[in-house]
Amino acid sequence: MRHKFTKYLGRVSENLELGFEEKFIYVHYTKGKTEKTACILKNNDKTKSEYLESFFEENKVSEEMKKEVRKFLNNEKNFNNQHWNEFSNFLMKALSLNMVFGLTIALTIFGFYKLGSFLDTQYGFQPWLTVIFTFIGIAIGGLTGYVMVQKYFKKPDKDTSQEEYGIQREQTKTNDYPIIDVTIDQVRKAVRQFSDNLPKGVYRTIIVQDDNSIDFKQLTNILGGIPSKKYYMSKETYDLFEEKDKKIPAEMDMVQKAVDLFVKERKEYPMLRFDPNRRVNYYQLLQESYLKSAPETQFYITELDGLITHIRPETRKMENS
Repeated sequence: MRHKFTKYLGRVSENLELGFEEKFIYVHYTKGKTEKTACILKNNDKTKSEYLESFFEENKVSEEMKKEVRKFLNNEKNFNNQHWNEFSNFLMKALSLNMVFGLTIALTIFGFYKLGSFLDTQYGFQPWLTVIFTFIGIAIGGLTGYVMVQKYFKKPDKDTSQEEYGIQREQTKTNDYPIIDVTIDQVRKAVRQFSDNLPKGVYRTIIVQDDNSIDFKQLTNILGGIPSKKYYMSKETYDLFEEKDKKIPAEMDMVQKAVDLFVKERKEYPMLRFDPNRRVNYYQLLQESYLKSAPETQFYITELDGLITHIRPETRKMENS
């Protein structure tokens, strides 16, 4: 989901758009004629605000815009803390109810035991009334506990997790949708729109199948039909590919994971120094066991904080995916 912020500095408008993805933070910033787009890769354990500070300083974002973004991120953090507090309160209540259940069952059994013992003493039936009333106490105590559990522990609402959301989307009826011809740009726009409407914690990768092909059944409401051709998407970079390049996304995912792990552990990119093309150094990744085998496709490390591409950087055009 994208979050947009706007400030008016005299005659100049300042706009900032943020998108928090699984692997990176998408930032689109405009101020007058200045426009900057970046994908900040999340490699370290930092807060969202810390990731954005360097971008703010580099592009001279106004203090008013910074304050608004920080306020938004702080409110989001408080919202998450509120959920944790609600869970903690529920847990304390649950523990208290468990103690009540235990005491109720124990007192019920003990009360019937004492009653049976008293009647045995009065009428000389020892130990039969004690045994009988003890079993009655166990039955009644168990029934009381069951009733209380049914009353106080209702089945929680089903959380919309990544997998469950995918199942729900899969069950959406797609009958009567026509077969249509679409371009890769139309698919890219449909994927963006689909991603913007996803619930929090659900990512666009739910439409990517095991072979990296896109499940267009989930995009029929946007495209208006099922494409006649297959398209493929990388789960790591979200780049789109046509049928002729279907082998690239799987290799891209493999290499991107290896590059991310290398950067996290070595604090540097796996490429030769002074390489103008910034090619991924497969030999280095293979030697250190970050890759099991070298891919057929040559990948390059972009300026977007370690994201890779199969297109030579000097010929690659910026795409907002």
